[in-house]
Amino acid sequence: MKKTNFKVASVAVAALFLGSLSSCSNKGAEEGGEKKDTTLADSKRIDSLSAQKKQDIDFKFATLEANIPSPFSLINDMKGHNVPFKKELLNPDGNLSKYTSAYKKEVNFGVYGVDLAYINFYGQNQDMMKYFNNIQKLSEDLNLDKVFEVYASRFKSNSDNHDSVIAIVDNVFSATDGYLNKNDRYLVASHVIAGSIIETNYLSLSLLKDMKKGADNEKFFEKVFNENLAIYHLINLFEKYTDKDSKDLLANMKTYKAAYESTIKSVNDLTPENISKAVGLIGTLRDKVIK
Repeated sequence: MKKTNFKVASVAVAALFLGSLSSCSNKGAEEGGEKKDTTLADSKRIDSLSAQKKQDIDFKFATLEANIPSPFSLINDMKGHNVPFKKELLNPDGNLSKYTSAYKKEVNFGVYGVDLAYINFYGQNQDMMKYFNNIQKLSEDLNLDKVFEVYASRFKSNSDNHDSVIAIVDNVFSATDGYLNKNDRYLVASHVIAGSIIETNYLSLSLLKDMKKGADNEKFFEKVFNENLAIYHLINLFEKYTDKDSKDLLANMKTYKAAYESTIKSVNDLTPENISKAVGLIGTLRDKVIK
């Protein structure tokens, strides 16, 4: 997107993978035919984009990015409020073998990126490398390995050093932003962002069930409530796409949004009973992405 800054720095570790994917996932196989491209070019999955449609999508991307809560910030808040780590909330690393289509690889690239951020913040090193390796495998399937190699070895050697990981991510963000500003990659980036947002909503709502609302965590409840606005902006963006996967995801997001908003209309509606309902709703949407 020539005018839209993909705002990778705002979504921390997960956005590292979003930026990398959206910048390079449609790159063809390397010369010599040694690598098979498992992705499809955007132009083969959606109607040719007119100048007006590109402008509309570019604007909707900018709006979406301006309204994406940072998983980095949300997960840090969870840990700060002593919310326990729950491995069972992660997309199981064994699900990787299920993802054979380009769409499934893309959305779950975003899901696993958020899971990795969650794992990293809680210092769960025994799981970190499993999820890192899953993302590395997806990067290979999507012809992202050259981008991935830039930081893979440094990540592995510094994975137990939280500050070093953040510094590594920041460095890659700069390079990714530079690439994104020179390339128009819409559909793949949208799929990855969708996976990231859905997973962030799922984790935060699920973990909110373990918190008793009080003066010390009131702002965190507000942050989780406002986080759901990202679904609204995702829906606006996906209205522009005509491929089957995007249309199916759009329909599922609309169903979730309507059901969620009939239960939770304000932050005051985040009662234990309503939070449990919301977790069920986002869980249904998430299952359509990860299964």
